[in-house]
Amino acid sequence: MNLYSLLQASATDPVSPNILLNVTLADLHLLVVDTIDATLEKLLPIYIKSEEDRLLTKKEVCSQLGIGETSVWNLTKRGRLTAVKVGNSVRYRQSEVTDIFNSTND
Repeated sequence: MNLYSLLQASATDPVSPNILLNVTLADLHLLVVDTIDATLEKLLPIYIKSEEDRLLTKKEVCSQLGIGETSVWNLTKRGRLTAVKVGNSVRYRQSEVTDIFNSTND
């Protein structure tokens, strides 16, 4: 059992005993690496989902798709893009823009 697993096991056990450990620098380094990897594994899906749900301006949509504003309007009119009102401005979902981009590159 590595140090990370030992700490994880003791964190879930309310009656885990206090222990004194001598830890080498290599073990400490491995603990840090394991902790970063575990955190990344948990946070990466959340980050990816938030990027898909990000709202873009019309200019950002034009830039990502390499099209003009009239084409964005046409895509919205045809239902391929959903215009989302944010205050007095309009935004578009990154996930929809990505879908359009992927469908034109297939």
